[in-house]
Amino acid sequence: MWITGSLLLHPPHSKTLCPMTYNPKISLTRINTKQQTLVSTLSLSKLMEKLTVNVRNEEIQYLRHHVQYDNGRYVGSRHHKLHRLYPSVRLCKGDDGQPHPAGYNDLLLLSAGPVREEEQLLQLKRMAQVLPSTAAAFVGSSGQTLKLLVRITLPDAVRLQNEAEMERFFRKAYEVAAALYSSLLQLPVGPSGITDGSSPAMASCRLSADAQPLVSDEATPLRIDGTETSIAPPPEEQPVELEDETQRLISYLNHRYEFRYNTVRGATEYLDKEQAFWGWRATELRFINTLSIGARKAGIDARPKDVMTYLNSTLIRSIDPIDNYLYLNDEEWDGHDYIGDVADLVPTDLKEWKRWFRYWFLGMVAQWMGYNGKFGNSIVPLLIGAQGWHKSTFCRQLLPPELQWGYLDSLKFDNPRQVMQAMSDSLLINMDEFNSISRKTQEGFLKNTLQLATLPLKRPYARRTEQVKRIASFIATSNMTDVLSDPSGSRRFFVVNLTAPIQTDRRIPYRQLYAQAVRAVRDNEQRWFDSKEQEAVMSHNRQYAQLSSADLYFHEYFEPASQTDPDAREMTSAELFSYIRKQAGATAITESLTTFGRYLSQMPGLIRLRRRNGTVYVVKQRHVHSI
Repeated sequence: MWITGSLLLHPPHSKTLCPMTYNPKISLTRINTKQQTLVSTLSLSKLMEKLTVNVRNEEIQYLRHHVQYDNGRYVGSRHHKLHRLYPSVRLCKGDDGQPHPAGYNDLLLLSAGPVREEEQLLQLKRMAQVLPSTAAAFVGSSGQTLKLLVRITLPDAVRLQNEAEMERFFRKAYEVAAALYSSLLQLPVGPSGITDGSSPAMASCRLSADAQPLVSDEATPLRIDGTETSIAPPPEEQPVELEDETQRLISYLNHRYEFRYNTVRGATEYLDKEQAFWGWRATELRFINTLSIGARKAGIDARPKDVMTYLNSTLIRSIDPIDNYLYLNDEEWDGHDYIGDVADLVPTDLKEWKRWFRYWFLGMVAQWMGYNGKFGNSIVPLLIGAQGWHKSTFCRQLLPPELQWGYLDSLKFDNPRQVMQAMSDSLLINMDEFNSISRKTQEGFLKNTLQLATLPLKRPYARRTEQVKRIASFIATSNMTDVLSDPSGSRRFFVVNLTAPIQTDRRIPYRQLYAQAVRAVRDNEQRWFDSKEQEAVMSHNRQYAQLSSADLYFHEYFEPASQTDPDAREMTSAELFSYIRKQAGATAITESLTTFGRYLSQMPGLIRLRRRNGTVYVVKQRHVHSI
């Protein structure tokens, strides 16, 4: 029997409640003012009553307001005051003060959405009644998801006592239940609060508010038995309507795959539920054809265009994965320097590495958050080390699993249009084998591109070019030491010479790492080189420069001098250029006079002075030559 919350539940002031034949205990946790984790329990009926009372809860109202109007950007820490519900596991506090599993419940916690319309949420709650395994349905704390409590059958006592066995069991149970409910609701459905690879038994959500939660007093368990699953027959036979071909196709596609429309990349992506470790991938043509063939083998009359129509429809949920990860992060930074810990994974003799890496990392996150309005993140770490020292692996591991789709390391920099496109829909671009990028590209296109905050792009079928927000930051790797060819552009890079392989076997606590970065960006912590640090960077980088003929011949005949040196001479770049060509031969310096002048302007220790005849440099000759 199904009863809405308004009928089942008495008013908040009442102390009585209608009896329920199925009324399990659910674990809750919260953090007190001393940052201690407290564990409590609440029956299902009391939980439903609490949801109706929470309609007036200020924290929930505040959260829903900001999720609705600014995607949760300014929620802050108020929502962390709310309890978290753990329906699948019974918790107790361990010796370390943290909650640990003490047993298991026959409940799953699923989340469906996002759904922005209140009326649609109400309809979805009613649709959930179709499946007898639904124990309860209520609106999530954000106001844009539907939470489902689904009753299942637990395994035998031997498996119940083995944590590893129970993790595998719940993983299977959630996979089956998610496919079942996503097919029914025509929405993405999955375990709530599980995004970092943790045990599905720890699925959780914040304590929410719902004036009319739906609850069943006789939920029939969804039978989970190792590799086979079925729904236990309901008490009375119910007529089942046959699905049409479109519904059958959608059910087939959502059984194995989860789909989403990535608003950053402007493309539909899929997650293989059986191989989730591969992460989200683009739905390219070969994949669509494979889906069509699979559907036809299953007896569904589906052409590639039918699959493509569904994948490019509004039935696929839209998601901004950057906002979803950074702004709806359930963890508040605990004060530890996680960014410094990541920097410590890289063995180097560069004393400034930790500070400079922090500038770059904060600049990358600020770029994602849209804080770099005028200038893009133009700092680029350049890791130099032997083959097999895990440089590229480290670069990839800087992104959490949820954002791995945004990593790119196979970009061709001789194609400006491709680079611009990548900067608008990627998060981190690794310029792998940086030494293979030509001198012309380094000194021209790349030098100017690194500082852009917006990008001129012409979208497919568009008639004109538009300015698109840049998202990507850069990092680079190389096996060679003489890699920098542009003396005036080298301030954008800082070379990191590795002294040993990078430690890539350490677990990175991504949630805390990025919570720290978001806090620092919002506090406007420095994420750029000041003028003094730019000089230090350029001085450091000179040892990694590709020596040009201008470099070689200048130091053959001259050296920087002080104005008080009796042998000092003031010479323009043209005079120095002409003198070297006269002494060493007209073809000695292959660079142009302009390039030679730019080289002089960036030389550490070389004094520049403005005179009536232009800019002069204070030098002295290394050998006795007549001028």
